[in-house]
Amino acid sequence: MKDKQDMKNLILTLICIFAALTVVGQTQQGYVKTKGRRTNTRAVAGTPLAGASIQVKGCNTVVSSTGGKFSIAIPSKKYYLQSVKKQGYVLIDNDILLKSYNYSSNPLVIVMETPEQKNDDVKSAERKIRRTMQRKIDAMEDSIEALMDRFEITQQQYREAMQAVDEERRRNGELISEMAERYAQIDYDQLNEFDQQIEDLILDGDLTQAFSLLRSKGSVDSRLAEVQREEAEQAAEAAELARRQQNLEASRAGTSAKKNDLAQDCYNYYKMFVLDMQPDSALHYIEKRASIDPQNFHWQLDAINYCLKRGLSQKADARLQQVLQRMRQLANENPEEYQPGLAWALEHAATLLTGHQPQDSRAMGYFQEAAGIYEKLAEDNPQIYQTYLAEVLNNFAMNYPDRSDRLAQCEPLFEQALNIYWQFAQEDARAYIPRVADVQNNMAQLYDQERQFDKSEQCYQQALGIYSKLAQSSPKIYNPNVAATLNNLSALYYRNGRDGEQPLLQALDIYRQLDQEDPQLYGPMMAAALNNLSVQYYSEGRDDEGEKACNEALDVFRRIAQDNASDYKPMLAQHLYEHAIRLYKDERLEQSEPLFKESLSIYRDLVKTDPATFQPEVAKVLRNLATTYDNLNRLPEGEKMYQEELEINLALAQREPSLYNDDVARSYGNLSNHALLKKDFNKAIDLANKGLAVDDSRLFIHANLAAAYLFLGETARAEEIYRRYKSQLHDMFLDDLEVFSTLGIIPKERQADVERIRHLLAE
Repeated sequence: MKDKQDMKNLILTLICIFAALTVVGQTQQGYVKTKGRRTNTRAVAGTPLAGASIQVKGCNTVVSSTGGKFSIAIPSKKYYLQSVKKQGYVLIDNDILLKSYNYSSNPLVIVMETPEQKNDDVKSAERKIRRTMQRKIDAMEDSIEALMDRFEITQQQYREAMQAVDEERRRNGELISEMAERYAQIDYDQLNEFDQQIEDLILDGDLTQAFSLLRSKGSVDSRLAEVQREEAEQAAEAAELARRQQNLEASRAGTSAKKNDLAQDCYNYYKMFVLDMQPDSALHYIEKRASIDPQNFHWQLDAINYCLKRGLSQKADARLQQVLQRMRQLANENPEEYQPGLAWALEHAATLLTGHQPQDSRAMGYFQEAAGIYEKLAEDNPQIYQTYLAEVLNNFAMNYPDRSDRLAQCEPLFEQALNIYWQFAQEDARAYIPRVADVQNNMAQLYDQERQFDKSEQCYQQALGIYSKLAQSSPKIYNPNVAATLNNLSALYYRNGRDGEQPLLQALDIYRQLDQEDPQLYGPMMAAALNNLSVQYYSEGRDDEGEKACNEALDVFRRIAQDNASDYKPMLAQHLYEHAIRLYKDERLEQSEPLFKESLSIYRDLVKTDPATFQPEVAKVLRNLATTYDNLNRLPEGEKMYQEELEINLALAQREPSLYNDDVARSYGNLSNHALLKKDFNKAIDLANKGLAVDDSRLFIHANLAAAYLFLGETARAEEIYRRYKSQLHDMFLDDLEVFSTLGIIPKERQADVERIRHLLAE
């Protein structure tokens, strides 16, 4: 009997042990896969990835099986992923390593892709989004043009409307890459059919159908009200938690799912209103999403980001301070869980500020604080936090303000980031060697700006070697980096008196290939490289080659300006003007004239929507075109240009006299010279005096005034000016008299007076 009783006791003991074990830990199931995607509206499931290593903090590393599956014992219900690695693959969303997870009977899904596929997905989404916004902008411009054609709006209203469209284009253009990055992270395998359809419609620009589908779920306000009612009911029921705990947990799970679903719909509305150029509605929904869960700091930062892009700095700053205050509070209460999140929030806050408010000194403090947290976290978990630290250090150095200590402060930051990436590249070169090249490129630019040219060249060459090797297997991804580095290297050589032609020609060959694939993206880069090449050729006296490169650059700018006028028409006008000036200086006046006129035509068109920016440019081109006409002896055309320039400068000087009075004086002086050439000496005196009343430091106007007095017979006044400015204007006085004599401007009865002035100047 005793043996049986002992056996019974042993069984009971074992049962208790096993029961205790089941309470202490669980086994989390999961799998690793590539992203599910949509191709031509057809669903393509992701592919399981075998051989990926997954480590939960405090646990052993496991490796995914042939089907991508893994099982890992977790010490408690809440756990953290410490690292996920697979040779040649990167995580779709790196932030999963900063999140906490709760044990679930549902598998943990980890999504990875090759860097090449991830980049292709981003570029594809970016092209589609850009097309959608361009169509919307084109429609808005057409609508405004139609109102103008029907005389339903005034010229001023037309300009204001067009300027508003351009401002919207600029602001919303900043969102394109951000939205493309988000789309590249979408795993269609984890979306239901409805959300898959919504994502496809938005990305393809079918906003009307997307609106219709979203609205079929009911209004956001009524659904939010329902969620809020449920939360209120749950708060009331919490007092009876002991009795209703099981039901309450189920209810909370359902409400959480509804909140996430509601938040997703708000974000979809936000994206659609951004693309539909309705900023107030977009702001409403991105803030509505943030209000759904104040603890979701990704949502808060998205709202802050949009406020900054819209110029709502006070609203953005207030929300940012709330986010950081809450994050610091949580990090103080539970450092292990929330310190990584605080570092993440600080880094993103600093990046937002440097992107939108570069003069805000707080950004540098946020970068430093984030780096300090990551550095401390990396002491215990280097595999997770070293790369985060490297990213912060690199961003900190790149955004450091332009101060005398910039090199001393930034060089060690770049070097520390570089060392970290080199270390990780030893284990996974495909994922980390591009980051090595990126940091070297950034260091090269720092050294270039600080005039340490040998170090700059060394870094550019090292980056170029890496990019070139990567481009052999992945040309679409890395050829742009190769070309950009070659272009920077060429510019470095040129500034230091070395031959920069060969690297620039190599860059051009690459840009020509890229331009065939995406002219809107790479056309401007090719044009800029061609312009740099022309500058080098002209500086070496190779004018024919310089002109050929310059003309090709102008043709590229003309082409891309047709598709994106607001971004590239100003650039085209400026390059036309610069080439015209070059031809003018080479005394190729007939060739410079059409370029001046083309530049003037573009600036006149731009003035309609943005007069403050482009009126000074119109005046500048008018002045140089007038001078060209004068030298071609086409005086009536030159006078007309000078008169129009004067009217613009007078209007500008009314608003900002300190900036434009000098231009007003010069305009009067040029017109007084025209009056002399027409033998209208009284008018010449009147115009010269008007110019000198504005700015008497314009010495050539004194020369015009002296000649006009002399030719009218007011020799005493003329002689007074000649004597006063003899030392300063000696050569100008004599040259003017010679020109006036050659042109027959000097009256016969004044010849003796002119000779007397010549003798006076010769004394």
